[in-house]
Amino acid sequence: MIFNQYFYCPDLTNPVVTLSAEESEHCCRALRHHVGDEILLTDGKGILGTATVMVDNPKACMIEITETHEAADKNRCRLHLVIAPTKNIDRIEWLVEKCVEIGIEAISFIICDNSERPRVNMDRLQRIAISALKQSQTSWLPPMELLSFKEFLEKHAEEAADKYIAWCDDENTRQLATEHFQYDSVILLVGPEGDFSEEEVSMAKNMGYAEIKLGNRRLRTETAGLYGCLLLAAKEWM
Repeated sequence: MIFNQYFYCPDLTNPVVTLSAEESEHCCRALRHHVGDEILLTDGKGILGTATVMVDNPKACMIEITETHEAADKNRCRLHLVIAPTKNIDRIEWLVEKCVEIGIEAISFIICDNSERPRVNMDRLQRIAISALKQSQTSWLPPMELLSFKEFLEKHAEEAADKYIAWCDDENTRQLATEHFQYDSVILLVGPEGDFSEEEVSMAKNMGYAEIKLGNRRLRTETAGLYGCLLLAAKEWM
C-alpha cells in the first residue's frame, strides 16, 4: 500500500490511541478515512508507525497501532538553530516550516538587546511545524523554546557541540561552509535585524562560541538561519 499522508501522534508506545482533535478532524473529515482504513503515523521523534482506524469520529479518532519502526532520515550532523524573532513574524513562520522540512534538531528563539519582537506565539509555531512535518513526510519535529540571550547561553553551557555566533568584524573570520566539526552537533546563533550587541558577542565568546561568517553577503535574519540549515544538510552528503 502507498501512503501519501502522515498523521502526527506524539506517543506511539500504546497499542490503542486517540488522535488529537485537529488530527482527528484531518483524518476523518478532511481525508474521509473510515473504520478499517490504514494510516501512517509519525511521533516527531524518529519513529514511524502504521495503524488501523477503529473509531472514525472527527473529534476523537481512535486507532490501533499495528507496527512501528525507526525512521531512516536522522541527520548525522545535527543543527540547533538559535535565532532572534524578526519584526515581521511571517518570516519566522516561513523559516520554521523550512527548518522542519530540512530536518534540523532544535530551534530556540532568543530575545536580544536589539530585538524588535520580544515574544512569539509558540502554539502557532508548533502547529506550523507539525503541518510541515506531515507535508514533507519527515519524522523529526524539532523542539522549540523562547529564552533571553543570556538564559539560552546558561541553559546550554554544558552541551557538547560545536558552537558558533554569526558575527564577524574582520575579513579573517572563518566561513561556516568550510568548518570541520569536532562533534556531531552544531549550535548556531543568529541575531536580530539590528545584530547582536558587542556585549552579547563578548558573552558568547567567553562561553566558547566562535565567530563565523555565513557567506559574503549581508543576509536577512531568516535567510541567515536558512543558510545555516542548508549548509549543515549539505554536509550530510560530503
